[in-house]
Amino acid sequence: MYERKMPLTIDCGLHLTKEVLNGKWKPALLHAISLDIKRPSEILRLLPGATRRVLNVQLKELEEHGMVEKKVYPQLPPKVEYSLTETGWSLMPVIDAMNQWGDANRQFLETVISQDRRTPQVSKSVCQLYRNMKEERKTG
Repeated sequence: MYERKMPLTIDCGLHLTKEVLNGKWKPALLHAISLDIKRPSEILRLLPGATRRVLNVQLKELEEHGMVEKKVYPQLPPKVEYSLTETGWSLMPVIDAMNQWGDANRQFLETVISQDRRTPQVSKSVCQLYRNMKEERKTG
């Protein structure tokens, strides 16, 4: 189990927000759940670069931080669904702003990131699928 070596700084809103979003997949998890993708298997399909274990760990941390709620249905096979809490929904404008900033600076950022020798390869994600789903929700 992970043991924190440095004390957690919580005297600044930025540090608190970073603590909640600290994890490679947490913003994407929150975004997926906000689009009504509730089942872990559905989320895993949207994030093919993530492992089931990592997603489960990060979903558990989001649950512990009060961002998502986990509902377990008493059936066989077990069924689990996640939903955003009121506090989780209040974080969505921050995640949407991060997404918009990345899109607005896409050309510059793609150039800089692809030139970084520590980046072995670049691939596409399911962001276009997210955009399509969001548009469908607005119009439907």
